[in-house]
Amino acid sequence: MNRASILYGRFSQAEYDTVSAHRFSTVYRPKRPFFHAVDRAAMSQEDPELPIAECFHDYTVIEYLALLYPSLPRRGLQPLFAAGRVRGGKLPVSPRARLGDLEHLSLVGGLEDIRPMDLSAPTGGVRILHEDDRIIVLAKDSGVPVVPDREGKRGSCLAFLVNRELEERESKELESYIRPRVVHRIDRLTSGAVLFARTPAAERKLSAHFEAREVRKEYLALVLGDMEAARKTISAPIEPGRKGRMRCGANGKKAETVFEVIERFDAFTLLRARPISGRTHQIRVHALAAGHPLAIDPIYRPAATRWAGDPPVIERLTLHARSIELPARWSGERRFTCEPPEDFREAVEALRPAAGDSSVE
Repeated sequence: MNRASILYGRFSQAEYDTVSAHRFSTVYRPKRPFFHAVDRAAMSQEDPELPIAECFHDYTVIEYLALLYPSLPRRGLQPLFAAGRVRGGKLPVSPRARLGDLEHLSLVGGLEDIRPMDLSAPTGGVRILHEDDRIIVLAKDSGVPVVPDREGKRGSCLAFLVNRELEERESKELESYIRPRVVHRIDRLTSGAVLFARTPAAERKLSAHFEAREVRKEYLALVLGDMEAARKTISAPIEPGRKGRMRCGANGKKAETVFEVIERFDAFTLLRARPISGRTHQIRVHALAAGHPLAIDPIYRPAATRWAGDPPVIERLTLHARSIELPARWSGERRFTCEPPEDFREAVEALRPAAGDSSVE
């Protein structure tokens, strides 16, 4: 495909297959005054020209629109291109076109037909562990989803970052805009560290590292029973089960988790869990496969399981994402640690008097 066809040519059917036929009547409106050129362009029904900052010339057009309107999901912007409403001059432009190859960029019509993401404030705690010009690392409580859930009943880590960005745009220039990008997820019920990218380039690089299994992730898991082996590796494919559950199955995707004993108690074991792959519910499923389900797990701990002693003094999933380590060739800071929250620490401390000195480290 030549340069002209990328900029202004016909789109392939595959690109249009992702376009939704649904239309929505609302779009996110900040409560504060937000009258810069981007907002005027979004609200206009004419053919407004969008401001272009030179520092974003390496962005594709759809990446740039996503940057300008962080409250709108990227998939919701795709129909604008299918309808020919995003233009470079007078001709429709491809979402893959590079911003630096265009002299003008305009948007025909408003954005009222694109449904925004849920920007409700998270119901649990979220804080920033680390931030630089490429990445953001958050620490989240159990119960906070990484991205908005389908029911829209809870805020999310992504909503926390988008709201922060929208507030900061009151006082910063277009050149400083960012759009948080999800490159890493953990279960809603898991507490701990979550990684986001600040730029498309960082997103692509981090996604490649995760795909190549070059990112080292470490969790703390309080499981049921006494794991006899100091180290155990579970290699078992994981596939979807019923009612949102996952399970080990021959038709699933390859998955591997390394478990190492940190401390033993009478009826429980504190483990270091290191997932080599990144499947949904992987640690929870593999812990069950190892014969030691998480001490508190509303899905995977068998209902018939009885406590051998007093239950742990914690009422949520006993899994915590403690650290993320990027590969050695990642420049800058690359290891980020999130110590377990108070409820997790108290649960472990409460088990120690009965077990005595049972640490293996």
